[in-house]
Amino acid sequence: MNTEEKHMKQQTIVAAFCFAAAIPGIADEKAEPLEALIVSALRIPREASAVTSAVTALDPRALQNQGILQLRDALNASPGVISTSSGGQTGAVGSLFIRGTITQDSQVVIDGMRLSDANSPLGNLLSGSRTHDVGAIELLRGPQGAVYGGESIGGVLWMETPRGAGTPHGSASFEAGSFHSLASRAMYQGEARGLSYYLAGGYEETDNDGPNQHFHQGSTALRVEGKAGDSWTLGTTFRGVDSFYQNSGGFETLFGSDDRVDSSLATVYAIGRISDRWNARFHAGYHIESYDSDYLDTVTNLAANYGTDFEAFSISTDHEIALAENLRVLAGGFVHLDDYQSAIGVDESGERYGAHSVLEWSPFDNLNANAALRWEDYASYGDEVTWRLGAIHRFERSGTGLRAGIGRSFRAPSYTDLYYDTAWYDPNPDLEAQSSIGWDIGIEQTLAERHILEVTWFSNRIRNAIDSYSDPEGDFIFTAGNLPGKTTTAGLEVGLRGDWLDEKLGYRVAWTHLHESLKDQPRNAVTAALDWKPVEDALVGIGFTHLSDHSWGADPLESYTLFRIHGSYRISDHVKLHARVENLLNEEYELYRRFGTSVNGAGTGCFAGITIDW
Repeated sequence: MNTEEKHMKQQTIVAAFCFAAAIPGIADEKAEPLEALIVSALRIPREASAVTSAVTALDPRALQNQGILQLRDALNASPGVISTSSGGQTGAVGSLFIRGTITQDSQVVIDGMRLSDANSPLGNLLSGSRTHDVGAIELLRGPQGAVYGGESIGGVLWMETPRGAGTPHGSASFEAGSFHSLASRAMYQGEARGLSYYLAGGYEETDNDGPNQHFHQGSTALRVEGKAGDSWTLGTTFRGVDSFYQNSGGFETLFGSDDRVDSSLATVYAIGRISDRWNARFHAGYHIESYDSDYLDTVTNLAANYGTDFEAFSISTDHEIALAENLRVLAGGFVHLDDYQSAIGVDESGERYGAHSVLEWSPFDNLNANAALRWEDYASYGDEVTWRLGAIHRFERSGTGLRAGIGRSFRAPSYTDLYYDTAWYDPNPDLEAQSSIGWDIGIEQTLAERHILEVTWFSNRIRNAIDSYSDPEGDFIFTAGNLPGKTTTAGLEVGLRGDWLDEKLGYRVAWTHLHESLKDQPRNAVTAALDWKPVEDALVGIGFTHLSDHSWGADPLESYTLFRIHGSYRISDHVKLHARVENLLNEEYELYRRFGTSVNGAGTGCFAGITIDW
């Protein structure tokens, strides 16, 4: 079968899958799903029907049941999102493209603390993060600078460590499979005397499907939370990761490197009620990350090292005050201190601080509108003002929701852009922040009570886009510069989800169409899953991910479609067996290619394991 016939066959299967998922006429109309609460949009819980931003909430437990264990694979279940790696297979630095922007344009928040900024991008976090130690995942799409500040042009990835619940209980999982892969995890959680706790730890390793790509990682997660009187809840979280990846691919590592990442995050918080009209949250967090890479210098032919050390401390507070039954003010402030050192001559410390306010108004039933404004000051280059306006209206009789928003966001220059000075790179202390004005208009339609279709049109105009490795004189002396004029990302995102037969047959489809994007991203990206429970204790499913032709700003890459199947069966109250097959059709595909150096994806992989509960 030639390449063209192969792609035609894959596209036919994809089209049939989407068509099957898009016929909700046989839905069971007996039950009505409960409405989810969204935390990320305003940093305070809101019913999904009142949120004016486009947001997708993912259930980590459902993802684990589908055998989706890597976080960057899970994020593709959201429309508007492409999550992958252009550096290699499991363990390589990850990339997150939201609405056609690049990884540096999106922010990650874990347990209430911002972990990514201009100096600490989220690529290392995506390299090894898993779904099993996350309690909630929300993908907030579109410019969110008015609430979250810099590096939120594309959106925000919001996650939290699970809260312990129920009678004390635990579980342990073990999995083995292709490429000499092994994974284990243990968890214990519960509630006792007003105190809840969650503790988890895991270890995994794999050789990946290729030479010199060994990866191993240990991780821990902890949350302890308790009541302090009738009005306040106090808690603390801790997360730690220690990973190693033998990097054999990519333009920057033609001769390979040994990459190590050691990261820890600790937070403490208090959530409570000051009065009947005033709710408050106080938070402090500490994050430290060390990255170390040993490689062969191609000029001297000697062993060399590149590394970075990043440390950050922040305190913040958020408040919600009800001025009237249909009028509320949300306000917050923060102080953030950081220290960044790299082996290439950057040693900088800085601070930023600021405040934001949101006015939330519901003039009548089913209409919610808000206006947000934020100011913050960066010691390294100056201050920024961001804003956002949004509204959502729901028509209960037809099950229709209309949503629109517009806002300003920005990306700050990094310490490397501002101060890095070597023989082949000039610093640019006059570099300006990259800013954007973005808007979206969306519709959400309930079909036959158990199916939800969402469609959103979006556009983002970026001014002063930062090019960190420009060569203005053509003499191979690089610098960071602001590109002239405006660059645009624009497109359409579609989500469809639901179930039939009393939730025995469920599906989810996410499609992103990019009319314009940065770094030549795929014009079309589709992820879909179909799950069936033939009996109460069994689950089988199939899914696929499709990317059309793209390049990630380097050499052209052909389109590809990856199919997967999974299954599980609970043989008793305490034992469950599970298995999965990745890249079912053994598709040959490239993750990245530049100057003739190719980074390939994995072939067919088979994995099986057991989970024991007690």
